Amino acid sequence: MIHDSFLYMMRRSALVLLLISLLIFILIFWGGIFAASAEEPLLSALDIPLMPDYAEDDDSRVVFDTPEGRIIQIRVVGPLGAQKAFEFYQLVLPSLAWDQMSRKEIDTVTDGADCKKRCLMMRRGGEILKMRVVEEKTQTVIYFSVNPE
Repeated sequence: MIHDSFLYMMRRSALVLLLISLLIFILIFWGGIFAASAEEPLLSALDIPLMPDYAEDDDSRVVFDTPEGRIIQIRVVGPLGAQKAFEFYQLVLPSLAWDQMSRKEIDTVTDGADCKKRCLMMRRGGEILKMRVVEEKTQTVIYFSVNPE
């Protein structure tokens, strides 16, 4: 009698454990599908507005988490007007708590040496944002990258 009730409890516990595991798997699986299908623009996730008439190049997205922090790269494409785009972000980013780095600070940072014309390097919350604006033949391209300090 005791032996039968023990087996019954063991089977019931195994069934409950199996159902919980199945529920966790379903939540993770379906959550991943919904997250992938409802991907918001990467700049929005960084709290950086997308300039009017510009669009993110989804094929250029790189998002990588490291123990030191996240590494993010995105390319934004829009109409001609590199200087206008540069001035837009030069005005907007400080209002979003991004602090512009001095030339001396920029020169000490990895990839800082190539930040010359139409390039900003800013710091916020332990991250460094590099934004470089390039005018190509038919469009303006803005390269954003975020790296841990």
